[in-house]
Amino acid sequence: MFKLVKLPLRPATAAVRNKGTSASSFNRAMSARKCSPKSADRLSTLDPSGTVFAEFTGLAIEHNAVNLGQGFPTLPVPEFITNAAIEACKDINPLHQYTRSEGHVRLVKAVSAFYSDKIGRTLDPLTEIITTVGATEALYSAIQAFVNPGDQVILMQPFYDSYPAAITLAGGVPVMVSLTPSKPALSSADWRFDINEIRRAIVPGKTKMIMINNPHNPIGKVFERSELAQIAAVAEEFDLLVIADEVYETLVYDDSSTPLIKFGSLPGMAERTITVGSVGKMFGVTGWKIGWCLSTPEIIRSIWMVHQYVPFSVVTPLQEATAVALEKAMTNDYFERNVAEYQSLRNKLHGMLSSVGLTPTMPQGGYFILADTTSVPDDAAADPTERRRDFRVCRYLTKEAGVAPIPVSAFYAPEAQTGEVPAQLARFAFCKNADMLDRAGEKLASYGEKEH
Repeated sequence: MFKLVKLPLRPATAAVRNKGTSASSFNRAMSARKCSPKSADRLSTLDPSGTVFAEFTGLAIEHNAVNLGQGFPTLPVPEFITNAAIEACKDINPLHQYTRSEGHVRLVKAVSAFYSDKIGRTLDPLTEIITTVGATEALYSAIQAFVNPGDQVILMQPFYDSYPAAITLAGGVPVMVSLTPSKPALSSADWRFDINEIRRAIVPGKTKMIMINNPHNPIGKVFERSELAQIAAVAEEFDLLVIADEVYETLVYDDSSTPLIKFGSLPGMAERTITVGSVGKMFGVTGWKIGWCLSTPEIIRSIWMVHQYVPFSVVTPLQEATAVALEKAMTNDYFERNVAEYQSLRNKLHGMLSSVGLTPTMPQGGYFILADTTSVPDDAAADPTERRRDFRVCRYLTKEAGVAPIPVSAFYAPEAQTGEVPAQLARFAFCKNADMLDRAGEKLASYGEKEH
C-alpha cells in the first residue's frame, strides 16, 4: 500500500503563508522578476535584420511595386500535380501519418528512376536517397553531418544566402572564392572562376568541403564540363566532400553553351558528392518544401542521423503527391513544356530590362536575370545611411520605378559587399506569369520615359 507523506512547504510559499500575504500579491511580486534570456553565441554569426528577401518583399508591398525579387513562381501549377496532392489528401489514414524517416518509399523509388540515368549509376532508393524539408534542410543537415567546428568550406560568391549561415551554425568557416564576369558580361557563361584561387583557399587538414550551385543562383551560369573537371580534380587531390546544389537542373535553356553535367556523374565523384534537389524548383511548388540528397549509403546514413532529430520525416501526403507527379512527368512532356515556358518569360524580361538601359546578362539556366544598373544615377538613389550602392539602387527602383529587384551584394561576404561587381548589379526573377511581367514592363517603361 502506498503511504502518503506530507512534504514541507517550499520556503517562498511558506513565507507567504506565514506572513499572511495574499496569493495575488505574491503572484504580482513573482511576475515582476524579469526573464533575461541570452541567445546562443552561434546566433552572432547571423544577420539580426533577417534576410534581404524580407526587406524587399515588405518594400514592394508598401509601394505597390511588382515583386521580381523573391523567387517564388506565380505560374499556374499543372493539374496533374495539384490533382496528385488532392488525391493524396483524400487518403483515409496511412498518408496522414508519419512515413519512413529517410523518405516515403514511393517517392524515393521515383527519385531513383528519375536520376539513375542522369547520374550514371543505379541509385538504391532505400540507402542512397533521403528526402528533406526542402533543399534548404538538405543543405543544413548535410553540413551538420560533416562539418566540425573550425572546418573550412569553400563557397563561390555570389552564393545562395543560406550557405554561409548553415556553415557557421555548424561552427564551420566559410571561405570565399569569386566568380568574376568579363566585361561586358552578356551571358552567364561570361562568369568564370580561377582554379588557382580555389587551390590557394585550401588548407590541408582544415578544408572539408566545397559547394557548387549549378545552374547558379543568382548568375544563371551552367558550368562547363571542363570547369567541373577542374573542381573534381582538386576535390580528389585534397579529399574534399562536394555538395552539388543542382535545384535548377530542369531549367537549362536550349541556347545554353553547355548542357547540365551532374557533378556526381564525373569519374571518381560519386563517392564524395552530395547531390541536392528540390521539388519546389522542379514543379513550381516552393510551398511544398520537399527536397532530397543523393549520395553513397555511408553519406546518406550520416545525413539521416541529423535529419531524424530535426524534422524526423517530411510531409507524407505531399511526398506521395510528388512521387505521383514525378512518375507522370517522366512519361509526359512536362519538363520540355515547362522549360520552354520559362525561356519565353526569360526573353520577355530580358527585353524589358534592355529597353530601359538596365543591361541584362542572359542566363543559361535557373529563373533569375542579373542586370547592370550603372545607368541609374548615384544621386538619384542617394542614401547617406547605406554604403552599399546596389541596396540604394534597388530601394530606389522599388519606390520610384515600381519594380522590386534584389541587390546582389546580399549574395556576397560582408567584406566584399561594396566591391565593384556587386555594386552595379540587381537580380530580377522571371518565374512570374505573363500578366505580372507585363505589369512590370509597363512600370519600367514609365520609369524609362521619366528618367530619359
